[in-house]
This record gives sequence, structure tokens and C-alpha cells, in this order.
Amino acid sequence: SEDPTRQQPAALARLREQAYVEEALLLNERGEVLASASRETARLVPPSPAAQALREGRQVRGYSAVEPVGDKGLLLRVIVPLDGPKLAGGPRLLQLTHWVPQALAEQGESVQSVYRAYKELSLSRQGLKEIYILTLTLTLLLALLSAIALAFLLSRRLSQPLAVLAEGTQAVARGDFSRRAPVTSRDELGILTQSFNSMTQQLGEARSAAQRNQAQLETAKGYLENILANLSAGVLVFDHGLVLRIANSGAGSILQENLAPLIGVRLEDWPALAEFARMLREEFRQHSGAEWQQQIEMRDRGAVILVRGSPLPGASGGGYVVVFDDVTQLIAAQRATAWGEVARRLAHEIKNPLTPIQLAAERLQAKLTDKLSLEEAQALDRATETIVAQVTALKNMVDGFRDYARTPPPQLGGLDLNRLVAEVLALYEQSGTR
Repeated sequence: SEDPTRQQPAALARLREQAYVEEALLLNERGEVLASASRETARLVPPSPAAQALREGRQVRGYSAVEPVGDKGLLLRVIVPLDGPKLAGGPRLLQLTHWVPQALAEQGESVQSVYRAYKELSLSRQGLKEIYILTLTLTLLLALLSAIALAFLLSRRLSQPLAVLAEGTQAVARGDFSRRAPVTSRDELGILTQSFNSMTQQLGEARSAAQRNQAQLETAKGYLENILANLSAGVLVFDHGLVLRIANSGAGSILQENLAPLIGVRLEDWPALAEFARMLREEFRQHSGAEWQQQIEMRDRGAVILVRGSPLPGASGGGYVVVFDDVTQLIAAQRATAWGEVARRLAHEIKNPLTPIQLAAERLQAKLTDKLSLEEAQALDRATETIVAQVTALKNMVDGFRDYARTPPPQLGGLDLNRLVAEVLALYEQSGTR
């Protein structure tokens, strides 16, 4: 730019040739061409640089770019400021331009297109990233809500039968076996519900059967207790350890002892009835597992007791039962019967010859009275009267023996018929309820 105006084209031409460019221009700060040098003079002047290019060219770093020029191709433009003294027209700019070859231009255009696409994608990457993040967030939230809703529905579907079963289990724990859970499915929960219903039904039937059996046992127990209470014989029940478990009122009456304190006491520890307890222990020891019978004479009471012992079956718990009765009156009655039979036979044997004796004495008196003297007749009469009197006395004694052998005549007395019927009904009222 320091060369005279006529020398500037030549200097630009040398510079163009050194730089191997097609055109070199000397521009002022407004972009006006001051001098130019081109390889082909007939070729059109390339388009002037844009204002932005001029502003960047005035800077120290200059301006360099590949610019598309319509359909002509790509133009390589470089603008740099020229150093030197201040000129009248202002600072100068050197512009070098060179047309890019067509093949290289096409490749450059492709690269430029790719670059622009990359820039667009780079600019839109953040937006896409935010859109993707928002979309993924919404998808995740939707999936989470769907999972929660599905889990809630499944939990309701699974927990509802379980809740029904839990309520049924609590009802069963309270003793209510009538609860039935509805079967709503055929899966494992349905099978479990059916099993629960079957179990509660079986439990209810078992409890009903147990209640019926218990009622029957209570009835039988009451019937047995009533019988035992009204038995005149004494009944004692012992376990395997010879501990008294049951004693009826008849046993206390016969033994004349209150047996209630002895219930639950071992036989060897009885404070009373030592002789009776010793006899029972000996009989149980001698006849272990077999029936036995023994007659005991209670010397202190003057009574005779017939005792019979027998083991209880193992199915009912085992143990021993002792039945006894006061046979004192029975023995007395047997003795009285025996003496009556003896008296009857003795009376018969004695009475048989008395009648002939009396008849013979009376006949002798009748035959000999007229043939004897008065004194002898009187002696005969006295002897005959003595014989007849003694025979009569013997007959009276024989009649007394005969009357002793007979059943005494009945003694009539008043009777409360209502009381008699009530006592009979008390014996059979339990059998009637069964």
C-alpha cells in the first residue's frame, strides 16, 4: 500500500503468484477496490466482502472463510490489515480470493452440510436431552403409578381372602365353628379357603359329637350316682394306687363312718376303719387282677359284712371296685329259718306219737274202770288224767314250735301311697330320660 498507485497492480500480481491464488485486491476500510490482480482478466470480479468480513479483517487476526457464491461454487476469502504509515484514504486491507475446485467444493459442501447438521444437532441436543429426560421421567412415573395401582389391586385381591380367613380363624378361636368363608377363586387361596371351610365343618361336627357324648356321659353319670345313692349296699372305687375316688352313702351307713374325708386318701393312710382297710389291702395283694369275696365280722359293732372286690377294665382307667353289704340280718334270718325248719320237723316227729299215747291212755281208762276196785279205779283215773295232761302239754309245746316255723301273721298299718310312688320314681327317673 506504500507503493505508488501505478505500482500496486504489479505488486499485487507478484503477491498473487507467490500465494498461488486467483485474485488479490487492495481494499480501503469501506471495502472499495483500490487495486487488483487476477489470473484471468476476463473473469468477473468476485463479490465484495460483507461488512462483517471487513470488520473482522480490520482486526489483527484478520478474516478467513470459505464462502458459497450462489451456484458458482465456493470461494476462499482471506482479508488481513496492512501495516504501515497512515494514508490519506485510511487503513488498507488486502484481500486474497481463490475458487475452490469443484470436487473439493462438493466435498466441502458435504462437510459443511454435515457440520451444519452437527451444529443444529448440537444446538438442539440440550433440548432433546431435556425432552428425553422429561419423557423418561413421565414414563417412569407412569410405570411407577401403574405398578403401585397393580400392586394395590393384587394386594386387595390377595389380602381380602386372607382377611376373611383371619376373621374366620378368630371366630374359630372364640368357639364359633359356623363361619364359612366364600370361595372366590380356584387357585391356592381357593383351595385354602375350601380346606378352612372343611376344617371348621369337621370341628363343628366334632364339637357337637363331643357335646352329645358329654351329655350322655353326664346322664349316665347322674343315673349311676342316683343308683349308687339309693343302693343299700356300699360301693367303694379305688385307683391303681389304692386311693379312694368314689364312696356312696350306703358305704358310710354300713361302716357307720363319714367317708367324705377319706376320698383322695390312700387305703394304708386311713385314720379310721383300720381293720377294714387292712383286710382290703391283703385281699387286693393276694388277688391282684382277679375277683374275690370275703366275709368280715366287725367285732366292735357285732355285725357281719360280705365284701366282694373286682378289678376295673383298663379302657375305663383301671382301678378296683369294692361292693359290700351288712348281712347280719340276713344271717339271722337264715338262722331263724333253719331253726324254724328244725322246730317244724321236731314238732312233727313229737306230735305223731302223742295222739296214740293219749288215745291208748283213754282206752285203758274206759276198759279197766269197771273191772277195778274203787281205789284202783281212782288211781287209774289219776294216771290217765296225768298222761292226757302231759300229752296236751306236749301238744301245746309242739304247736308252739310249729307256730315258730311259720311266717308271722301280717301286721296291718297305714301307708303313704304318694311317698311310696315318689320313692319308686326316684329310682327310675334317670332311665326314663334316657
